[in-house]
Amino acid sequence: MFSFFRKKKSTEDSKSGIAVLEGNDGSLKGFKEKAQDQLQYLIDFMNEHEKDDELFRYAVKVGFNENEKSEHMWVQVNDYEDGYFRGRLVNKPNTIKSLQYGDSVSVKRSDVDDWLLQDFLTGTEVGGFSREYLRNQVKQK
Repeated sequence: MFSFFRKKKSTEDSKSGIAVLEGNDGSLKGFKEKAQDQLQYLIDFMNEHEKDDELFRYAVKVGFNENEKSEHMWVQVNDYEDGYFRGRLVNKPNTIKSLQYGDSVSVKRSDVDDWLLQDFLTGTEVGGFSREYLRNQVKQK
C-alpha cells in the first residue's frame, strides 16, 4: 500500500485501525463539503501534470455501498474525464465483499468525500481534510 494511505501506528490504535462512525456524523459532512469546494484544484493540477505520475500521486476517498453496509475507501486516481475519476482501490475492504484491493473503479465527482495530492518534489500533501479526525476516532476506540 502507498505511504500516504498507511495509518500511522500508535499504541492506542484499535486492532482493526478502522473508524466506525454514525452515518450522520456532522464533522464528516463538513469535511466532504470542504473537499468538494476545493476539488477543482486537484482536477486542474492533474490536468497540468498528467504525465508526471512519478512526481505526483492523486487519490480520492469515496463511500461504497453494499446492501445495508457502507465503507469509505481511498482510490488512487489515474485519470479524470467526463465527471469521473478512474483508478484502483488502495484499501482492503472490511465490510464490502464485492470489492478487493487493487480493483479498478470509477468515482463520480459529486461522490468524492475527500481527496489527496502527494507532491514528491516538495514532500508535501494537499487535501486529506478528514484524515486527522478519523485517526483520532480510531484512537478513541
